[in-house]
Amino acid sequence: MANQPKKYKKFVATAATATLVASAIVPVASAASLSDISGNTHEEAITALVSDGIISGYQDGTFKPNKELTRSDVVKLLGKFLETKGYEAAADYKTRPAFADLTTKTNEELLKYASVVKEAGVFVGSNGNLLAGDPITRENMAITLVRTVNTVYNVSLEEFVASQDFKGDVTDLNQAKAEARTAISVLDFYDITNPAAPAFNPKGNTTRGQFASFLHKTITADYTAAGQEDETVSAVLPTAIAFEESSIQGTYGVTVTLKAKVTVAEGESATNIPVKFDIFHEKLANDTTIVPQITETVKTDENGVATYTYTRSQGVTDTVNAYATGKPALKAAAKVYWDATLAIKDVTEGTTLANGEQKVYQITGEANETVYVAFKENINVAPEKAVRGVEFLGLNTTGDSGTAKFAYEYTTGGYAVGVLKLDATGKANLVLTGDDAAVTPIAFVNNPGTNAKYDATALQAVGSTVTFAKESVFDLSIKAEGNQTASINLNDVQTGGRDYVATLKNREGKALANAELLVTFKNETTTERNEVRVYDVNGDRVNTTTTDSVTFRIVTDKDGVAKFTVSHPDADAFVTPIVFIDNGTGTGSEQGKLDAKDLQVTGEITYFRTTRAADYRSELVVTNEDDKEVTTFGSDTIAEFAYQLSDQNGKARSYGSDTPVQFTVRAGAQAVELVDAAGNPVVENGAAVVIPAYTSKTILNRTVVAGQTEVSIYLKSNGSDVRVTATPTNTGLSGLTSVTKTATFLSGASTSYFTISDVVQTTETNPTSRDAASITLTFTEAVAATSIEATKTGGTRGTITTDAANNKVLYVGFGADPVSVGETVSISYKGKVYNFVYETNANGRNVFRAQ
Repeated sequence: MANQPKKYKKFVATAATATLVASAIVPVASAASLSDISGNTHEEAITALVSDGIISGYQDGTFKPNKELTRSDVVKLLGKFLETKGYEAAADYKTRPAFADLTTKTNEELLKYASVVKEAGVFVGSNGNLLAGDPITRENMAITLVRTVNTVYNVSLEEFVASQDFKGDVTDLNQAKAEARTAISVLDFYDITNPAAPAFNPKGNTTRGQFASFLHKTITADYTAAGQEDETVSAVLPTAIAFEESSIQGTYGVTVTLKAKVTVAEGESATNIPVKFDIFHEKLANDTTIVPQITETVKTDENGVATYTYTRSQGVTDTVNAYATGKPALKAAAKVYWDATLAIKDVTEGTTLANGEQKVYQITGEANETVYVAFKENINVAPEKAVRGVEFLGLNTTGDSGTAKFAYEYTTGGYAVGVLKLDATGKANLVLTGDDAAVTPIAFVNNPGTNAKYDATALQAVGSTVTFAKESVFDLSIKAEGNQTASINLNDVQTGGRDYVATLKNREGKALANAELLVTFKNETTTERNEVRVYDVNGDRVNTTTTDSVTFRIVTDKDGVAKFTVSHPDADAFVTPIVFIDNGTGTGSEQGKLDAKDLQVTGEITYFRTTRAADYRSELVVTNEDDKEVTTFGSDTIAEFAYQLSDQNGKARSYGSDTPVQFTVRAGAQAVELVDAAGNPVVENGAAVVIPAYTSKTILNRTVVAGQTEVSIYLKSNGSDVRVTATPTNTGLSGLTSVTKTATFLSGASTSYFTISDVVQTTETNPTSRDAASITLTFTEAVAATSIEATKTGGTRGTITTDAANNKVLYVGFGADPVSVGETVSISYKGKVYNFVYETNANGRNVFRAQ
């Protein structure tokens, strides 16, 4: 067996093994009262075992040491012992016997312990049968004794003995079947066989007296050297165990990997928990007695996964049980199908199809085989949660409803699966169709004698997930920003709320500008929906559409982005925005409303509450005279530094008490003047306030008055950088912090750079796009082309031509990337930005309009 992990071994002391079957069987007679053991070869062993309560005599006071031991005797004996070690019978052992030749009318004690030994992997039967009344051969007795020690104490006596240099006493070992030889060698090594009688007689039957001697010697042998205690083994007992794959297809000579994952209680580590793998054939043609098996114990990794790798050279199907050695009653089951083939592959390309299209799969298996089809999403699902939008096309179903069109297995018990009959070449097609739904088909072949209901251990193959969806030329997405719990709306200044960003692109990923999107909300409650408020990127309130009171229109910018704020006036309200594109199918009052066929995306839910003290944040915003946020200013223009109180999502929010703020101002190469909003010098202590060049700092104390949201200072300079830090002081608002912003004032005498003298269009009557459209600007000072920058939507730079004599600049198009209707051209000069929109005027001419 290739690539096997090092087996976990546990110390097995003589004292521990002495309890091997103690208390397993309550005796009906004491050793002294047994009338037929005096002078018997096995008297000493029988006496010891009866005294220890391990085996017993008959009611008539005899032991019958020469009577043949049956297989049912061994099952009961081992089952009772395993029960004392935590092993259990299957819950349905009475109604589903562990072996094929037992029935529900079989003696209950035998049914119970047959299940125990089968579940533990100690006794697996002959071709699925127990053969309860048959005598047990000596070679099979050896196997069961050694396997029991290995199972309970997690050692491998066969491996240990094979690694020792010793010459055995048994002379007829080659007469035993291959599996039994290693077990007999174990008994030989520990002198459990009789050196004075070297012929073991593997095919002979076992008497009660012989078994007593073998058992007595087995449980009193010293196995200390066979295993060393592993101090890294975890004592944690898992709460669950499951195979990552419960059905595996294997190829002879090629390894398969088993992975069993344990679940532990919260706070406990899942690492180094010993997990035992019991692997045995359900049928093996060349072994009619006890089927050979593999038993290995490995430790879990840091993820709680125990991994074991092995291969086979013969056989049909392996049944695998996995359980933590400290909790054998908790186990998982899997099957490995050797030399079996079942596959499902895509015939139709693509995994996302338009509604109503057909997805074709090809299923390959054995010739003329019956294959069932389940849907992964519909296994063990509540009826109301089943995926019903994907159906079989031209395929019959079986189960509770022969007319079902899709596969399901309900938690309430009902089920249906598709039925396919493979042709003489072992092939058949599966065809699915659907609307607005997705499923993952599983093709499987159930074990003979079972119904068609899906079994996780059945031979199976999983197909690709197919999604049927509305076909759209658009890619629409929505992203929530900021804190999921937002402040309530007080008014159109103190909006509160939370920002969302909707993005619209075409299939090729190009942004779609000036596109109309609609925003509505899930129907959490009528009150919450009707009172919701939406604001655009400029902070302006968006009106609802004429169709209802909960749908709002927003428009994408040049980047295909529409940023909007969702707000609500009530604490404890919650809303979930949905952005959609109306497909125009509605009529009358339903037109423009959301329906199932509209392209739509749902954003994350937002909760609203009254603003708390800890929710407040500090903002410092720098704007020019046009109230635009910039960092560069013309010479002697006014820069406003506004310290703002905001909520947890950056929305302006007043407080009920005054908030003192300390502005710390530092100037660069030139002095900076403190002015009022109109540009007049601020006089304090009889003198205008000026921050000298390269000063360490100047402190200006201001206050955000109770009920207000901000306080500002105004600065101007001729060619200097200025750094301003605003620090709130003496406030109980724990979320407030110091904030810093820097601005640059350009040097120069002029504060008015140019006038718009003409906006012209070339002679074409109605072009849809321009590569040469001009804007003529007259400057108040001489300018150079290198000091002017022109860009259009998307960031493409334009060509600048200047007329130095007349202080004019002629802006000329974008060549290979022409200006299109709806795009914006921006001209920047000395920190100021002027925007021009290219649009069609009332005369049908395309012109630039200054914003």
